[in-house]
Amino acid sequence: MATTSRTVTVLTINGRRQNVKVEPNTTVLEILEQVCAKHNFNAAEYDLKHHNKVMDLSAMFRFSGLPNNALLEMTEAKKIRTEADVQLAVQLEDGSRLDGTFKPSSSLLDVLKAVCADKANSESNPVMIYMRKEVQWEAMDKTTLKSLGLIGGRAIIRLLQRKPEELRVQANVSAPLPQKERPEEKEELPYVRRPQQVAQAKEEVKPMEVDPAPPGSPTTSKKQKQDSDCPQPGPSTVKPKQLPEPDLEPLPVPIIHILGDRDAVLFHVESAEQRSFELPDSFFDVTVADVRRMYADLRNKVKDLDEAPLMTTELRQLEDSKRVLNDLARFRVTAIRVQFPDRHVLQGIFKLHETVADVRSFVTSFLQDSTLDFHLFTTPPKQILGPESTLVEAKCVPQALLHFGLPEAAPKQDKFLQPALYEQQLSNAAGAAVVVARSRGQVEPAAAAVVDGATSANSEQEQVASGESGSGMNNRLPNANFRPSSVQQQGGEVKLPKWFKPLGK
Repeated sequence: MATTSRTVTVLTINGRRQNVKVEPNTTVLEILEQVCAKHNFNAAEYDLKHHNKVMDLSAMFRFSGLPNNALLEMTEAKKIRTEADVQLAVQLEDGSRLDGTFKPSSSLLDVLKAVCADKANSESNPVMIYMRKEVQWEAMDKTTLKSLGLIGGRAIIRLLQRKPEELRVQANVSAPLPQKERPEEKEELPYVRRPQQVAQAKEEVKPMEVDPAPPGSPTTSKKQKQDSDCPQPGPSTVKPKQLPEPDLEPLPVPIIHILGDRDAVLFHVESAEQRSFELPDSFFDVTVADVRRMYADLRNKVKDLDEAPLMTTELRQLEDSKRVLNDLARFRVTAIRVQFPDRHVLQGIFKLHETVADVRSFVTSFLQDSTLDFHLFTTPPKQILGPESTLVEAKCVPQALLHFGLPEAAPKQDKFLQPALYEQQLSNAAGAAVVVARSRGQVEPAAAAVVDGATSANSEQEQVASGESGSGMNNRLPNANFRPSSVQQQGGEVKLPKWFKPLGK
């Protein structure tokens, strides 16, 4: 197969361009030597660069990555190249290797005579292959190691015994396997037994000989028990773990004592609803299904962490802005609870746009010492809230539990709130939950149970007002996004557009 020649342009030191025709097996060193021979340069003092990268002179053109009509630049070498001995290994067809040291000016015929003299004749048809370059017997005395790019180091050359005609035959040619002809499938009718075959089959089947046993014997009862334990065909009867039915205590009656503005209430943590029931030890046994579920959850978490995109500061700020807008659209108020070291909790209702400083002033109004220096923080992890941040920015929406903290140098105290609040104005956790539901427009029937008379009177007034406004109206706050229709007026009359003319008029 004839090889197509390609051209390479070399920019010399004196600014001239020289075109060199190359073949796939031409080395970069041969290109440099041709250019230096035409312009009277010493090839040992120069290198060739391609895109400011010094090229390997021993590489062939097919493996150098150079395109056709590539532009090479001739530059001065850092040091003059000197020829060194080449450690050459000749690999025979049986896999054995014969080593030797030769000069770069040595020809392949010299290498063959020194390593394997018995094959250095034309009758043996020797062929030496280096980097897909085949050198036959006629060209061995003209081909030197330097022309192959070997001016030092180590190399290996394969030695074969092939005729020139056999070298042109391509090896490892794959062809599609012949497909076997499939016989034509005939449509077979379903097999139906004849009455005679059914009768013969019944005669061949003999009943099993079983020792008779009385109905009350232990063998019979054991078989009946095994039959009852065997699973019957049908849908799966495996049931998941079920919690035992707990003996729940009745819900506590909500006790509400409103303290001033913001629907403030004060209660103790112990008054919170605590209903528990005992679980059997078998409930905590980990099954195979539980392990598979935990492994799947863990794998999904790892996958989410690995595939999570890297977020810049601007993207984080954008996500925070989206969260703030979403909270502002969904909620109108937030319930803030402040827990004191004595486990008393002060609850108040705030707007989303209010700041932490408003919460501090709210807490200060109930303190025994209004000049007390304190701070509010969330946990875990402990994070002290700045007074200038809004509640929606501090992620205190729709509710949050803040903790009351003092500086390290402050003296220890047992009580922080006014003594009158501990004596007769304590609510419970159920009452605090009712107050939060009222602020969100989720009034429940159980919320009507109030202890003090002032609060009950206020609730009666609210019920009367709600009854006067309409029987179908509940105590839910109006939606912030709701706009009354312009067609309906306050007096109940319908305002029609001027262009509308009813039928019959």
